[in-house]
Amino acid sequence: MPHITFHAPRVAHIDLGAIVRTKVAEMKEALARRAEYRAVYNQLAAMTDRDLADIGISRGMIEDVAHQAAYKN
Repeated sequence: MPHITFHAPRVAHIDLGAIVRTKVAEMKEALARRAEYRAVYNQLAAMTDRDLADIGISRGMIEDVAHQAAYKN
């Protein structure tokens, strides 16, 4: 009778530490971008309509300008 050898299937190695580090870095980046958004938004919102007009921004544009500053898109 022939000898039959069974091999356990190979399991991919998962580096949980790397996954956690990546997710933590992504969260830090998201928090930093959100903080940048809030800082720009608050600074512009505190300006008078005249000051905003002097820099070419209307009050209705504040949210978009803050988003572009923080998220670069």
